[in-house]
Amino acid sequence: MTDTILICGGGFGQVPAIKAARDLGIRSVVVDRSADAMGMALADVAEPVDIVDVEAVVDVARRHGVGAAMTLQSDIGVPTVGAVVDALGLKGNGRAVAERCSNKIETRHALAAAGVPQPRYAVTANEAEAIDAAQRIGFPCVVKAPDSSGSRGVVKARGAGDVAGAYAEARRYSRIGLVLVEEFIAGFETGAQAFSLDGACVSVQVHNDFMSPPPFMIPVGHSFPSSLPGGVLARVEEAVARCVEALGICWGPSNIDLILREDGTPAIIEVGARLGATCLPELVTCYTGVDWVSAAVLAAFGKPCDLTSRHHQPCAAFILQAPADGILSGIGLPHEMLSHPDVLEFEVTVRPGERVSRLRKGTDRIGKVVTKGKTATEAEARARAIADAVRFEVRAD
Repeated sequence: MTDTILICGGGFGQVPAIKAARDLGIRSVVVDRSADAMGMALADVAEPVDIVDVEAVVDVARRHGVGAAMTLQSDIGVPTVGAVVDALGLKGNGRAVAERCSNKIETRHALAAAGVPQPRYAVTANEAEAIDAAQRIGFPCVVKAPDSSGSRGVVKARGAGDVAGAYAEARRYSRIGLVLVEEFIAGFETGAQAFSLDGACVSVQVHNDFMSPPPFMIPVGHSFPSSLPGGVLARVEEAVARCVEALGICWGPSNIDLILREDGTPAIIEVGARLGATCLPELVTCYTGVDWVSAAVLAAFGKPCDLTSRHHQPCAAFILQAPADGILSGIGLPHEMLSHPDVLEFEVTVRPGERVSRLRKGTDRIGKVVTKGKTATEAEARARAIADAVRFEVRAD
């Protein structure tokens, strides 16, 4: 084993992992198809290789003698990480686990086999099958690409007339040509970050989720601690642990989305074998006092890491989003609000002159605000107020 880690992806979502590796004295080799990706400049070694080109990435890993591989905040690189783990005999989640987590069809089948609670679902290969499945499952339903990330290709169909359009949007992002149709559960949406070490799920941190309105249903914010009552929270934690173990996740973090039915029964919606996005790395660290990104780097090597919470600091985060498609012409910031001591982080990731898009997928975010408070509700209110107060001026192009 060497203290060199391969990080799949050089975009903003991977930057925390690159920085954590550097702070731990671990050499980073970063692969991304774009040599200009922001993380490439921070890497010890930057290789302009597409992360979905498995053979090329494995070759990079071999040439640099890496002792670990990981990706953060995106599902796209998870199968490639699994291939590197298998090819080099590393610790971590191998290709079989990666496929079960990255392909939502495989996730559904694995959870069904283990009796883990989840929505009713059907796998469809064309529009006619999708329409038939939606009618059997009932409306509203969710139509989604099974192998995308960042909420790409996830659409709610309210009735039969919506299915064709929803199928087309989901199929657009499906690399394998199949589309999932799932039961829509009108319940309370929540999520969890789990962490596994040597095959055991050792920590589950449940958080509150806030979603964009239909049809795209994209996470726009999160907060800690969970607002669930104790008994329901325990059921969620148990379901998450069973889910992680059913999928075979053995090392590092995982991101789980759930919905609670009216009787409080949790249903697993999606699982990623990586730490969540939408500011979740920052939030879980703020809430627990444990740097989960650094822990993920260490776990990729099979090294010990202490996940015992140091404290439970209520916190929240919301993303910033553009009001329309077009060219950003100006930004108005609420400077007085930003000077409050409970504002932990604020970032705008675009500049005037750049193209922006309405929020349709997770990567359309153009900034973030992270806050703390005496309670999650207080932190949420401050973060949301700041996000709403930012003014983005956008002109049509």
